[in-house]
Amino acid sequence: MRIGLTCMIALGVTGLILGQNAAFDNDEKSLREAYEKVKNASGESPEFAKGYRNLAEHLCAQSRYSEAEPLFAKLLEEREHAFGLNSVEIVPDLNDLARVAFAQMKFGVADGYWRRGLQILENSAGKQAKELIGILENLARASLAQDKATEAGKFLRRAVAIREKVNGAEDPGLTTTLDLLGKSYAAESKDSEAEQSWARGLRIGEKAFGQASLELAPPLDSLAQFYLSRQRYADATPALRRELSIRESALGPSDSTIPPVLDQLGSVFYLDKKYPEAAKAYERALFIRLKSTSNDHPMTRLNVEKVAEVYAAQGRQAEAEPLFRQLLQAQESETVTSLLGLAKLLASKDRNTEAEGLFKLSIAILDTKGWVTAKRFVLNPAEPPPPILADVLDNYAGVLKKMKKKGDAAKMEARARQLGGKPESGPVGKKRGA
Repeated sequence: MRIGLTCMIALGVTGLILGQNAAFDNDEKSLREAYEKVKNASGESPEFAKGYRNLAEHLCAQSRYSEAEPLFAKLLEEREHAFGLNSVEIVPDLNDLARVAFAQMKFGVADGYWRRGLQILENSAGKQAKELIGILENLARASLAQDKATEAGKFLRRAVAIREKVNGAEDPGLTTTLDLLGKSYAAESKDSEAEQSWARGLRIGEKAFGQASLELAPPLDSLAQFYLSRQRYADATPALRRELSIRESALGPSDSTIPPVLDQLGSVFYLDKKYPEAAKAYERALFIRLKSTSNDHPMTRLNVEKVAEVYAAQGRQAEAEPLFRQLLQAQESETVTSLLGLAKLLASKDRNTEAEGLFKLSIAILDTKGWVTAKRFVLNPAEPPPPILADVLDNYAGVLKKMKKKGDAAKMEARARQLGGKPESGPVGKKRGA
């Protein structure tokens, strides 16, 4: 039930990355042209920074972080040369590199960039300046991702103190800071302090943004995850219900952020043996996912598995069985795809006997209706063979030819044509009547 803390933090910061600096041209060609025009300009030039940063942000928006990273690194290098190693002008560049490193799970690298930015700002603006808040929060994220909860707590308590001093005890920004602080306390098993942090953050958020504000969804989700990790399911349910209501009101009933909440609610209901409620939650999550993903998407398949499990628990075997079979078929298809890839590789190296064994195994997995082994082939439109089966047979035929088993190869080729709905063409390599 417990979601990994690193995963939670990484997802949060990735959202931050994609949400920042989004006002750039999405046409990569024009961005690269602009970059080419300024790439040799002075680091002091605003156009130089704009050209590099816009292209790098565009790449980040497509999760192409490894391509964006050298652009941000070059930008930092040139601006260090132009403004100095300790200039506040380079703090945004350090932050950009830290964000990209974090998105690639290089948490120690991100930590280093943020620490350097923090030191520069402290020397420039003082240790209680409001400019430090964002970096302190990001350093806490990096620390949590590295399982350094105690260190994260220190950064966050400092950020809370600065917010309170600068903006007062009801600063709306405390909603986010206290959410992170709750996570750090939870990671230290300081459960009472964690709950107090989330409770205070929610009170501040409700007063500042309203009872149904989307700003409350992240701390509610964190609180629910905390309760689930402690197996306090009765406490998790109202937090999840409220988060669900907020997201539905703000984003619509079919938003992509809805299914994960429904999944958690379904799990709570299932563990409480409230199977009808669990089925409704899982079914609705699946309905939403199928609007935007295929049946083969990992989350969709996991969703189908949950629906099948709750049907089985309700005694609805007739409905559960086809779902389990669908899952089994998907898993078999994945297995065969891997087997086929390896068989092709072995065949390319003339390791034909090994390849033949893998082709036979693939056929054994796929041939559930005798499409290959039956002496007389009959194609039932209601039970079509897996599309990959014909590909397996074609490739198997090629290996059989290399092994001088021409008769077997011809049979595989003929059956592959039948499976693909193609007419017979007589012996391999010849046309009928030739």
